[in-house]
Amino acid sequence: MHSSPATPEAFRPSPPSSTLSRKPQSASDRTDSQLTVALVSGAATLGVLALVAGAYALTRPCVVGSCDRLDRAETLSRNALSLLEVEPTTDSFVRARQELELALTELEPIPPWSLHNGKTRQLEDRLQARSQELTSLNPALNLAMRAAEMSQNPPHSLSEWRQMERLWEQAIAQLEAVPPDNPAHGFAQAKAEEYQNNLDAVRRRAILERRGEEQLAAARSAAEVARSRQNSARDLAGWQQVYATWRTAIRALMRVPKGTTSADTARDLVRNYGPQLNTAQQRQTQEQIAKNLYDRALALADEAKTAQERQEWERAVVKWQQAIGYTQQIPSQTAYADRIPPLVRGYTNALVQAIAAQQLNETIDRAKRDLARVCGGTPKMCQYQVSGDRIVVKLLPDYVERVRQLDLEAARQNNAEAQAQLNEHIQRAIDSLELISLNAGIPLNVLNPEGEEIGAFVPGS
Repeated sequence: MHSSPATPEAFRPSPPSSTLSRKPQSASDRTDSQLTVALVSGAATLGVLALVAGAYALTRPCVVGSCDRLDRAETLSRNALSLLEVEPTTDSFVRARQELELALTELEPIPPWSLHNGKTRQLEDRLQARSQELTSLNPALNLAMRAAEMSQNPPHSLSEWRQMERLWEQAIAQLEAVPPDNPAHGFAQAKAEEYQNNLDAVRRRAILERRGEEQLAAARSAAEVARSRQNSARDLAGWQQVYATWRTAIRALMRVPKGTTSADTARDLVRNYGPQLNTAQQRQTQEQIAKNLYDRALALADEAKTAQERQEWERAVVKWQQAIGYTQQIPSQTAYADRIPPLVRGYTNALVQAIAAQQLNETIDRAKRDLARVCGGTPKMCQYQVSGDRIVVKLLPDYVERVRQLDLEAARQNNAEAQAQLNEHIQRAIDSLELISLNAGIPLNVLNPEGEEIGAFVPGS
């Protein structure tokens, strides 16, 4: 096949006749045509995309012109920090954090191609830094929350109070470490002061709890010693030690502070140790009586012998009767029991009654001194009468009226602390009167100013 070298076949004119068939396109021709169409179509598509992208970019917030979002974020930031500075309270702290987060939310839609991008990023960095500074207080606040939750529903053990104390201390230390340039510095200082008050309260409760545990331990230790001494007591000195040790145990229990975990245990132990104390007191009293009777009997016997030598019979008879009376009253279970069989005779009732009356007078005098102390004060609380079988205490009108006025005033002011102090004062007075009755072994009757009985206490009941 030959062709003219001057004109390529593809560019030769077509035959003029319309009846001639069109020559088919080659594969190369079709490819070039499709490529041209594709290029034109692609360019058109890119143009459309560029227009769409440009339109989208221009519709984003704060691309051109002013930026309300930036202004609102600035305002929220200023309001949040100024509010926290003016009112360093928990509510203000929470609101400040919320407004900082809201300010950050305002900045999120502003795109990087915005004319305000530089200022936006600077404000965003500043807001995030401030938000992180506020968030840095979270560990301290969480520690305080744990301590507050632990303190609910007291009493608590000493270890629990100590744990709460450590939590408050850690929270305070973290708050005090907040630097002055932190916008929450004032809030941190206010919270640290508040937490210090809580820490002081916890420390006081811990001291009371520790004191309760110490007194309880001291009471149990004294009771153990008292039991050991009681097993080996044979004479007056031995029973005096037993009685004194039981009394020490009960006094320790009486010093256990109310409202502690040891208080209930202390009350139970008082009921348990009380009979032991009474037994020891009775045995001590018996030994003391035995010794007094024995010594007095010997002395009276010497006087009787002297009178007999002088032939003063009437005196001698009286002295023998007295001596025999003393010996007859010596208890058989005392340390003197094996020494007095030849001396034990009749006529002992008078001597026993005299000794009993002397002891009773001493008890009455002691009770009167104790009552004078309890009933004193301004206004004077009470008047009293003490006999061998009854202690009668009559409350005075001025004192009753004063208590009533204090109670009304506390109730009017809704002052629970004042009411608690008043109740504690009344309870102490009642405890003091009952203790006087218990020590004296004499029943107690308490009368109101009109002479009506309002309370009674029987020792040992």
